[in-house]
Amino acid sequence: MTTDLVTQGVAHSANGRLPELDFENRPSGAKLGIVDLPNVEVSVAPFTLAHIRVPAGVTTAEDHHEVREIWFVQSGSGILTLDGLQSRVRAGDTLYYESYRRHQLHNDGDTPVEIVSIWWRP
Repeated sequence: MTTDLVTQGVAHSANGRLPELDFENRPSGAKLGIVDLPNVEVSVAPFTLAHIRVPAGVTTAEDHHEVREIWFVQSGSGILTLDGLQSRVRAGDTLYYESYRRHQLHNDGDTPVEIVSIWWRP
């Protein structure tokens, strides 16, 4: 049964694990890895899933976009600037951004900030 799922593109391996991410280096120094979701019952997943890695001392480029976005902070901590207001974020935090909210993260710690991000069109 598992082999059939792999053949149909529902799973990428016998244990359902997706392939390792190919991280893209961003100009800010942050790294972005977009998860290639298998097609299940739709031709295109209704959202994009990514892993963001912000090394110690790095500030991401300010971002704003049409899509709505949720961040799940997995590890590390830093200073989030959201529409000009700063607040501390840390592992365990969940953040939601409406369309066109300006957001930027500065990692002021000694370890990378790891974030799982999901975004979709409104």
